[in-house]
Amino acid sequence: MLEDFVIQSTKVRSVNELFDVYKSAMAGLGFDRVIFSLMTDHLDIKRVAGHGIISNYPDDWMKYYIGNNYANTDPVRGRMFAAPGPFLWEECMDPHRQTSPQIKLMNESREAGLHQGIGIPLRGARGAVAGIGAASSNKDIDLDPVTVAKANMLSAQFYAVFTNLELKATPGPPVRLSKREQETLQWSAVGKTRGEIAIILGISKHTVNIHVASVLKKFDTGNITVAALRALHMGIIQV
Repeated sequence: MLEDFVIQSTKVRSVNELFDVYKSAMAGLGFDRVIFSLMTDHLDIKRVAGHGIISNYPDDWMKYYIGNNYANTDPVRGRMFAAPGPFLWEECMDPHRQTSPQIKLMNESREAGLHQGIGIPLRGARGAVAGIGAASSNKDIDLDPVTVAKANMLSAQFYAVFTNLELKATPGPPVRLSKREQETLQWSAVGKTRGEIAIILGISKHTVNIHVASVLKKFDTGNITVAALRALHMGIIQV
């Protein structure tokens, strides 16, 4: 499933097409309801923060949520900024930590058919934060650690491709890599470790680290996967 999604996601041409592929992959894990939000402004893609910029949550619930200004109450949204990784919605139900309006919101989300929810924080360039909310219309799916980890990996790939698609829509100055930087990124894109790249190129691992740092700076990201995806779409490298 993960490999299939990676392959399919690199072939999409629009955010809507990407979301369709992502929805299908998440449904395969039992999460048939997903919502993607920009928690902060994303300066690199010129997008302002927004809740549910793309979603397949029930329309009635979304209208109710927005009408009650729940974005300012939602404990799941609040936790996106501090959580180091994916978390279960039920972790936001502690009556000793959450307010009565927050507990009410979480109970109402279940009444709206959103069960077994998880939150997935995503980190972008320049301190940007995004988030995925994933839930099931089925009360009985198993939120075991492996399922949550797979959802996290799918979401990270979704975010990387989403960002790249948005960058293509708002092109910045051209990125120019040295021959060694291009070779380093090329091998990184096919899954080689920095130690393996050092051996392949006949240079030290320290030098590889210098090339990686330069590549990340030029692509304005802290993620080599994001840099590779952008380079692929720009035609700088090929796999």
